[in-house]
Amino acid sequence: MAGEIIGLVGGAAALVFLFWPDAQPEPEPDPPPPLTLVDSDVDREENVAADVTVDGSPAGKFQEQGSLVSAVLLNTGNDPILVTQADVRISAVREIGCRAGGSASLIQALYDIKVPTNAAAGAVVTRKMKYDLPPHAQERIAFTVGPEETFDGDRPLVYTFTVVLRTSSGASVTVPPVTYLSRLTAADQFLAGARQAIALKAQGSQGLMDPACVPAQANAIARLVKNSPRPSPELRELSAELSEIAGP
Repeated sequence: MAGEIIGLVGGAAALVFLFWPDAQPEPEPDPPPPLTLVDSDVDREENVAADVTVDGSPAGKFQEQGSLVSAVLLNTGNDPILVTQADVRISAVREIGCRAGGSASLIQALYDIKVPTNAAAGAVVTRKMKYDLPPHAQERIAFTVGPEETFDGDRPLVYTFTVVLRTSSGASVTVPPVTYLSRLTAADQFLAGARQAIALKAQGSQGLMDPACVPAQANAIARLVKNSPRPSPELRELSAELSEIAGP
């Protein structure tokens, strides 16, 4: 008898919720994730060291400026959060500039994120980390990105990528995509060659770089900057300077 009464009560409750769905109690909302992305940016702030090798022998080091891709993280929980890795998800790799020749010096850059030379759209470059974010704290993680190795005289590379930061608990935050110029030494060499090519054209001669390539590249890079939601400062500066060299 008791079982039948309980069954009838349960059935009546189900009918109430069926005909008056507003009477059903609302489920408790899920608590917000303890790790959130507060802000992110890409800005030129860092000296990047590189090892130079000529014919297999060490040939010193050099420094160049590089942008830091940064993420400001907030831990709203009561426990520390361990960030264990950063996944750089590459959506595009573009080689820009005009061929002008160069030496055989191998440059192995000490970037935080080292992108393999054969990386293409769809590649994921993972960097292991051990970064503790204290409870109720807000801190900034930042890193540089560049090719694992390149040769002096190679053209500059532009990477478009997003960064996914992963924690030991399996949670993650995604840093919005950036379009990032690397390396700056190659970009400077390209600008110098472009300036020389246009000057020689005005004199009626031609050097190693085809002057017709300069305005074509200026237009292409300007479109890239315009269509990129977050181009790095170096890419914007390269575009402005190359457009000035190419002229109207």
